[in-house]
Amino acid sequence: MSSTHPYSRGPRSRRVLIVPALIVIGMAAMPWIGGWAGRVGHADREILGWILRLIRREQVYTQRHLKDLERLTLTDPLTGLANRRALEHDLQLALRRSERLQEPLALLYLDVDRFKQLNDRHGHGVGDETLRMLGAVLRSCSRSGTDVAYRVGGDEFVMVAVADQVGADMLAKRLERDFRERSPRHSDLSLGVTVWDGRAGVQELLSQADQQMYRAKGAASRRFA
Repeated sequence: MSSTHPYSRGPRSRRVLIVPALIVIGMAAMPWIGGWAGRVGHADREILGWILRLIRREQVYTQRHLKDLERLTLTDPLTGLANRRALEHDLQLALRRSERLQEPLALLYLDVDRFKQLNDRHGHGVGDETLRMLGAVLRSCSRSGTDVAYRVGGDEFVMVAVADQVGADMLAKRLERDFRERSPRHSDLSLGVTVWDGRAGVQELLSQADQQMYRAKGAASRRFA
């Protein structure tokens, strides 16, 4: 797979480079244009107005394009979920919100059991479809405005949920059940669940949930040994 960024080549990318230069030139010329506008005829003023409208339109286009680029850097292309970079940013905000509103906050760390064997036996197409389905299950189980899911790498996912221990455990069971029913080969999940204690930072909280997940994965490996 090529590592070339989708916006790194072609006329659209060249336009993004040229447009800021045109805007800077236009802004620098504004005082001169303003003085000149008072001395030109009607046809010249129409041309001047067209140039100014073009500059404004290109400013809007550039701003939208930059927002698109920012969104791409925060999104996992396979599942459509947010990525680890977005998680680390969003989790800091979620902790502040939880503290301010005195709401419980839980992290669910998920990993697909025996994912390497799935890829080796059935091919990467089935593996990719399994990950896409997990993304779909996470979205379907997320409550709008309170729960957000992320793919943090490989077959590892995180959900940040406004929930206490009981609510987080119930959510974990639903995720396990729905994923087993909907995944191409009825795969299982290992989940680690941790509820924020009001003191842990972002990395410590992620580490706690990660450790809980690996304990669950170890227990699953012993069951299938």
